[in-house]
Amino acid sequence: MENAQRPTMRSRKLGQRLRAIREERGLTLQKAARLLNRTPSSLSKLETGKRGIRRPALEHMLDRYELTDPDERECLFGLAKDSGKKGWWLRYESKLSSATLDYISVEAEATSMNSFQLHLIPGLLQAKEYARAVNACGVCQGESPDVEALAEIRMRRQQVLFKDDPPHLWAIVSEAALRQRFGGWDVMKVQLRRLIELSLLANVTLQILPFSVGGHAGLNGSFTTLIANDLSVTLVENLTTGWYLEDPDEVRSYDVVFNHLRAVALSPSDSRDVIEQLLSES
Repeated sequence: MENAQRPTMRSRKLGQRLRAIREERGLTLQKAARLLNRTPSSLSKLETGKRGIRRPALEHMLDRYELTDPDERECLFGLAKDSGKKGWWLRYESKLSSATLDYISVEAEATSMNSFQLHLIPGLLQAKEYARAVNACGVCQGESPDVEALAEIRMRRQQVLFKDDPPHLWAIVSEAALRQRFGGWDVMKVQLRRLIELSLLANVTLQILPFSVGGHAGLNGSFTTLIANDLSVTLVENLTTGWYLEDPDEVRSYDVVFNHLRAVALSPSDSRDVIEQLLSES
């Protein structure tokens, strides 16, 4: 039995893989639909992540496609099971873009995260006062953002760092982000103290990329890579949206950049010393 749903990262990945399997077998959408006793429309919705599929129906589909590899079958079963999961973030659908909702859904299940930020403190390490200031300074057209609600959402997202078996967050932050005084110096003091506090968590590694490094591999901009079991996604942000990169070669390119940045950034201990020094410069 199928259920209608808003596409998620997992449902899209499941659909993409099912489409690839179909095409590898030389089947058009219409031929596959006849083979599976489905309508082309329902199959198209499944392949674009707009419909879920339960295990018995998926088993039937994979049997008809003659996919016998047990590991791949289990991977697809896992994606199907989790693709329609509803999380706390869905109550904020009116305040967040579909891309942001998808990102939070993967973030909530991530086993590790690598984040490089040129101009901002990473969202999972932001103090509420800082989050308010960042959201308030954005340039928008039409309705102004609900600054308080967006700050609350960011604080709710941070609970992922404190759950049982939490993900490991490795954050590399440019010195520029530490010195840009969003909300004024009082807000930044709260933020810098929050950074020190969170950097001491066993599942958080924080490195500062100092100005003294000069040119570096991350000059093209900020990015975050999330790894959630079978799924690796890199988010590259711009002014109005973000690009999700799922192609393994593209994700590996950002892994290479991150490793270069990790090599030239300050150690976690030295990074805390830099933050302490900034706090003393009141």
